[in-house]
Amino acid sequence: MARIDRKATGRKLLRLLGRTEHQRNLIIENDQEWSDLLALASEHRLMPRLHARLERGEIALSPPDEHRERLRQAHRESALLNLAYRTEMFAAVEALAAAGMQPVSLKGAWLAWYAYPSAAERPLRDIDLLLPAEQALPAFELLRARGFRQTEASASAPAEMIGRAKHLPPLTSPSGVEFELHMHAWEPRGAVEWPMPPLIDNRIIANARPGGAGDPCLYPKPQHMLAHLCIHAAYSHRFDVGPLVLSDIQALIHREQIDWASFWRDAHDGGWHRGAALVMRLYFLWMQRDIQVLSGSEPLAPMDAVDAAECLLFQNPAQRHDLGAAASVYAKGGVFSRIGQIRRRLAGGNRARVPAGGESSESFPAWILRRGKQSASSIADRNLRAAARQHARIGEWLDEGKA
Repeated sequence: MARIDRKATGRKLLRLLGRTEHQRNLIIENDQEWSDLLALASEHRLMPRLHARLERGEIALSPPDEHRERLRQAHRESALLNLAYRTEMFAAVEALAAAGMQPVSLKGAWLAWYAYPSAAERPLRDIDLLLPAEQALPAFELLRARGFRQTEASASAPAEMIGRAKHLPPLTSPSGVEFELHMHAWEPRGAVEWPMPPLIDNRIIANARPGGAGDPCLYPKPQHMLAHLCIHAAYSHRFDVGPLVLSDIQALIHREQIDWASFWRDAHDGGWHRGAALVMRLYFLWMQRDIQVLSGSEPLAPMDAVDAAECLLFQNPAQRHDLGAAASVYAKGGVFSRIGQIRRRLAGGNRARVPAGGESSESFPAWILRRGKQSASSIADRNLRAAARQHARIGEWLDEGKA
């Protein structure tokens, strides 16, 4: 993508995706501005959503015919791909159920088919299936026996990941659909360099519910779905999930009744209320000005943290690998606060060293040289440095008040 002003263009995109009053006085002056906006929308899987909102009259502006056709085509392709994903998910879940396993499908698969006005508006990248930890490896081997392949290297062999990783290495079905078998809905403590909320996988699985007629899958109940969206955005990914999370929350809230008092009580009890407060204040500002979504979110997330989260939603995906290291420079304690992580990296602990064939395709010296060059090049980029400061600010807000 040609260099664009991500903050300014991202805000225009949020104005088109959010409450209609945000479109007042919005001007997209020329073809280049439309091109920039759609380039950012494509990068973050928002083209089908824009098309649908245009067709429903929820966007007052009218893009040039060329760009309208691009949106229409993106919507059509998303519809076809989601049908393929749904078919593959049903087949995999039925195969696992025949072996006595009943996974819970996370996030996108339910949102696309049950929350959005049409499934095409919510493009899928993969299928996430949550199972009890003791079932994950048998499920992994069952799918491999059915022709699924591990196409990328992993930091550990699958058997070594049980109990200390969020999911096993991704598997790709014979028709090209990627699956992740999760032992946990989010990272267990110690899997990332910052604190994570306590796991509630047993509660998610025990309270999962079926979808519609003919759907063999189970899905998290709405309150657990919203908790997962908030934790995934704020804690797992420090908002590099993209602005689609705001549309996801909007679709979920419009489809289901959320017991807000119970939601915020769970957030406080689980220690993830600051992350949820940050996500929901961003949602409140752009998508739905409903005071009940914030009632109980105290302390209210400060606007500088909200602004940082908003910018990170539109960051360049290519810089994500180097963002954590760069953010340590701006975090409290600086790089010294991350000595443990640096040691693990130097030991090769986070290196993609176990491909499906079981032999490393890259020596450690070659890997450390390659990653060093990449990191040095990235850190010289002013956009990465700006994102690193925003990343550090999010960490400060999430960590404030902890003993």
